[in-house]
Amino acid sequence: MFPALLQHVQRLPIRQVYLSQLYFSGVQSVGVALLAGGALGAIIVSLILGSFGQSSAMALRIMSISTLEEAAPIMVGLLFAARSGAAQATELATMRVTGELRTLQRLGIDPIEYLVWPRVLAASMCCAALYLYFVASAMLIGAAMTPQAGMLTELRALAANTETHLPFYGMAKTAIFGMAVSSIACQLGFSAGSASTEIARLASRTVLYSVISILLLDVLFGVLLRLWT
Repeated sequence: MFPALLQHVQRLPIRQVYLSQLYFSGVQSVGVALLAGGALGAIIVSLILGSFGQSSAMALRIMSISTLEEAAPIMVGLLFAARSGAAQATELATMRVTGELRTLQRLGIDPIEYLVWPRVLAASMCCAALYLYFVASAMLIGAAMTPQAGMLTELRALAANTETHLPFYGMAKTAIFGMAVSSIACQLGFSAGSASTEIARLASRTVLYSVISILLLDVLFGVLLRLWT
């Protein structure tokens, strides 16, 4: 499947759509991911230290597990839904209303291959990359909030005590969240009618459906993980 997708993306028009989605959903979202990750790391560590009186090492350990496994995938998925998911639905709905999709079909161009697959593939890769930025920012700010042993010492201890599978699990989960959000956005965008008033409604519905799908998928991941272990 993946070799076929990569070969599909190598076609010039589709590659241009794919690269534009990577830039918009990935590169332009790095700052938001860093800011949100740093804020979350500071909040979790401050809450644990202030409310539960744990040591700095234990606070970072709890923050690491919760962020890698749950908080980062959900937060990145929600950020992607609010920004890129809504934008994708708006763009495709506008193309539907203005008749661009009909024009593509008359020219013999499959809208699914040209518009949907590049967006879904880019969404999975962008979300996986944004997950790494989010986690790195959370770890750095969280370690900076516990300066007793020095930030570098705290980060080394955190890396040594973190289970190696957690980052890969979180990255895979986030990539699937991105694919789900992009698929919902494309489906709703294609469902637009002829009235331009539907565009804003579909963008809002995309965010709502994406939030619900992310939460349900997260529950499913949790159940499958418990059954596996």
